[in-house]
Amino acid sequence: MVELLSAQQINKSFSGVHVLRDVQFSLRAGEVHALLGENGAGKSTLLKTLFGIYKPDSGTLSVNGQSVTLSSPGDAQAQGIAMIHQELALIPELTVAQNVLLGNEGREVLNYARMEARVQPFLDQVGLMVAPGTPVKRLTIAQQQMVEIARAVARQARIIIMDEPTSSLTTHEIEQLYQVVRELTARGVGIIYVSHHFDEIEALADRVTVLRDGAYIGTVNQRDVTQEQLVNMMVGRNLVTQTGDHNRQVGEVRLDVQELSRTGAFQDITFRVHAGEVVTLAGLIGAGRTEVLRAIYGADPFTQGKIQLDGQRITRPTPATMMRLGVGFIAEDRRHQGIVPDAKVSVNMMLTSWAKGKVGVREGEMRQRVEEQIQQLGIRPANANQIIRRLSGGNQQKVILGRWLSAGCQLLLIDEPTRGIDVASKADIYALIDDLAQQGVAILMVSSELPEVLRLSDRILVMREGHLVGELTRAEASEERILGLATGAQTDANYSAVV
Repeated sequence: MVELLSAQQINKSFSGVHVLRDVQFSLRAGEVHALLGENGAGKSTLLKTLFGIYKPDSGTLSVNGQSVTLSSPGDAQAQGIAMIHQELALIPELTVAQNVLLGNEGREVLNYARMEARVQPFLDQVGLMVAPGTPVKRLTIAQQQMVEIARAVARQARIIIMDEPTSSLTTHEIEQLYQVVRELTARGVGIIYVSHHFDEIEALADRVTVLRDGAYIGTVNQRDVTQEQLVNMMVGRNLVTQTGDHNRQVGEVRLDVQELSRTGAFQDITFRVHAGEVVTLAGLIGAGRTEVLRAIYGADPFTQGKIQLDGQRITRPTPATMMRLGVGFIAEDRRHQGIVPDAKVSVNMMLTSWAKGKVGVREGEMRQRVEEQIQQLGIRPANANQIIRRLSGGNQQKVILGRWLSAGCQLLLIDEPTRGIDVASKADIYALIDDLAQQGVAILMVSSELPEVLRLSDRILVMREGHLVGELTRAEASEERILGLATGAQTDANYSAVV
């Protein structure tokens, strides 16, 4: 089989910290080669090196058997390499056709009709059924992703790097992506595929390369290894199977929501969350779960209903009011809504405590508080002065959890607690959530990962099309039962009348 790309003995350091050590990787024509590793293992650095964003300190890169130097993404594109980033690199105000041909317009640059005609075959190849003159801002995330793939096809890329391509997609959209990947590899394109989801690796990958702590661990044929073996390669140890605390001591009602509604988003939502209890809002994307969480926190308004916190009615909740009353909120989008990316870990962890007046801004006092939290939460690297954007997603999430722990949070609202987090960091986050519940913190969570829902929840509230359609205890719940309620294939007699 033809080797499209080879990277040998790649080394890369930042500020004296070795992030890649003697890494090797190869890609064959027509294969999907998965790249696995914990957050912080060096995957993103390797991908950026292969795409010319970073230049390796040492090592060699070859494309189609010829040694190359990639000093910029332009160099990589000239070698037939395309990269589809987790954060899509499109210009929303431009049309589909303009985005597909961006930097490759040729003589059609001002002739929109010819530009759209030129792009249509590429859209057909990836199965994107939208008019090429449609502004990208009107497309769904899945459609925007197909625009990125169409751009790679238009540039005749033989090597396509896909970084967490399914992180914002529905089950149906993921199947569409699988089909496109299979069609591309059938034409000889090689795909480098990064994902934390083992079902995706099993569905698509021919080979798997594992990195750990910036070092190359090994390359295996996907069909020859089990999930457990891959996890062991990733973390260097067997993870202890965790089933969660089935005997939590549930206390008084902390949050009482009655007939909460917001026009066009959700209707007549009623439930309670007790101290020491984990309650999860489950359902399909678009069911209204995040909207309910944001309304409770006061980030978005609601049109009717009642919210009580520890028996006190909150008539006009705002984030400032709820924070003062001991309510924490962890948004799904860590990058834009959870962290100050260019600030230190210490600053990010203390933001809420400062806002509540719980700690002064004196450097010594702050450092002591932060260092205690870093040790307690197992944040790596254990450096309070590290810029937070340089941490892995899992460690960023731990910092955000530490922020609310420091502030004395008594009700925590968490939206997708482990989105984009590797398997070992997930286990750490789960343990932290268990510990918080054990300490009496009430937790209301949104999660789209059914194993996670079953692992953490005392009760599961299922939503469909903005309505609450079922409630399951831990003992009653199963993936099939949750999906049945979420899709309408099953009903709950206590709720079915309202939908």
